[in-house]
Amino acid sequence: MLVQGINAGWIGPFLPEISHVVQIPIDNAGLIVSATAAGFLAALLAAGETSHRWSAQNTLTSSMLLVSGGLFGLSIASALPGLLCAAFVAGLGYGAVEVASNAIVVDLNRDRLAAALNYLHLMFGVGALLGPIIAGFALSNHLRYSIIFGAGAAFSALIVILLATTPSIETRMIAVRGDGFIPMLTRPLIWVVGAVLFLYVGAETGIGAWLFLYLRTAGALSEALASWGVSLYWAGLILGRLIGGRLARHIAAREFTMLAAAVSAAALVVLIAAPTMRVLAAPMIVVIGLGYGPIFPNMIAVGAARFPSEVGRMTSIVVAGGALGGIFVPWIMGHAIVVASPRAAMEFALGITALMALISIAGLRARRQS
Repeated sequence: MLVQGINAGWIGPFLPEISHVVQIPIDNAGLIVSATAAGFLAALLAAGETSHRWSAQNTLTSSMLLVSGGLFGLSIASALPGLLCAAFVAGLGYGAVEVASNAIVVDLNRDRLAAALNYLHLMFGVGALLGPIIAGFALSNHLRYSIIFGAGAAFSALIVILLATTPSIETRMIAVRGDGFIPMLTRPLIWVVGAVLFLYVGAETGIGAWLFLYLRTAGALSEALASWGVSLYWAGLILGRLIGGRLARHIAAREFTMLAAAVSAAALVVLIAAPTMRVLAAPMIVVIGLGYGPIFPNMIAVGAARFPSEVGRMTSIVVAGGALGGIFVPWIMGHAIVVASPRAAMEFALGITALMALISIAGLRARRQS
């Protein structure tokens, strides 16, 4: 989860350099984010089944091997097709990691689902915070992105070795008669959670990818300061998940999701209105991440509580909705930058964040009426 977060955090700051080195338009460079999300999506359905039939530790080991190969491919690819293929392979690894890690944590923490999942996904936030710092250091010291991606591949390979040599401690998910993807798709809650995650992952990934460029243009910041601005965003995400873990026993996950989305939307309004006011913009960036932080783990907790024997399948389905958001929303935001302005991209993110809050409200009402 840490490595997955690092990739999410450093990819945005590296996109302008990738665009320059490979000589492609910036919106085409943004397709790297979409290709990663596509690989993530492709891995989800298979990982949902294998989490019920195969050791999750073996799944994680294989997944990190794919991540290592994908990052190595990104470090050596010299054209857009190669970059997209490598990003897709890395995404395959991330998708399987997402399902297996959630299944393990849920299985070992049945009595405190939301808190445990917030703490698990906090590691993604830590990685996403480190990513822009690593990218900012590399850009300031004229280190090519290929060197950084190569180092990431080596680190992931080390994790593969550690996973392969560590005794297994997790239990396997037990399949229940009648389980399957088709029956799960008939459940209204699955669609509500999937819709929220579609919007959430799209907004989180899109802002993470394009905030650097927005701060460089609309905020008139240097590369180093813009990288730190992205780090503030991920720091807010970490703080949100820490708070989410603490408050999980006191606030229902659905209500928490609605309030969190509303907080992020309000902060986006301020950032869009005053991007050059650094004293105001910096805390708003933190608050955007703060609101986003607990949304993903809380939605997984909602599904896990409702379908306790089908956590792997449930996770693969609803996270697939998130992966679709990760494919389309960052690309739409990149296209908005090209045809309009970076401000238009952030306005789009604001719109889908507000929609996320509305869907959460609708889901709450439907649940109460049923």
